[in-house]
Amino acid sequence: MDEVIALFNTNRVRYLLIGGQALRLEGMPRFSMDWDIYIPSQDQENIDKINRLLGDQLDVPLLPMGPRGENFVQTYQTVHGIIQFHLGGPGLCPFDEAERRAVKHKTENGTPVKCLSGKDLLACKEAAGRPQDQDDILFLRRKQELGLL
Repeated sequence: MDEVIALFNTNRVRYLLIGGQALRLEGMPRFSMDWDIYIPSQDQENIDKINRLLGDQLDVPLLPMGPRGENFVQTYQTVHGIIQFHLGGPGLCPFDEAERRAVKHKTENGTPVKCLSGKDLLACKEAAGRPQDQDDILFLRRKQELGLL
């Protein structure tokens, strides 16, 4: 996935890594099969850029969020792995706000990646309230208590 992230960085794609991979880079020992990427829901230029960069990987083009919330999550199986583009979701603040608070981490290979901040990640996990997120919530709350978020 480093290739995709590097491609996004080089081409100034607006994105934030969220979900399990962001938690892993935050320090949570965790396994996740997919890469969840938050993008601005109505930024057609950004969406067009992603479609150009990954066009041969996407079986159907990435679309903006529809007026009734349709297309808020779009999933693709690529040669790099599963990518889920999130254009909204539980606990996600507007992209511009999240982008201002974003943090940068590096993948194991040293590729810089823009991630949802720990506090915003915690808000998402709490809003989703899924059973599989409970360990993530405890981990992030502990980091918050220690002043590390």
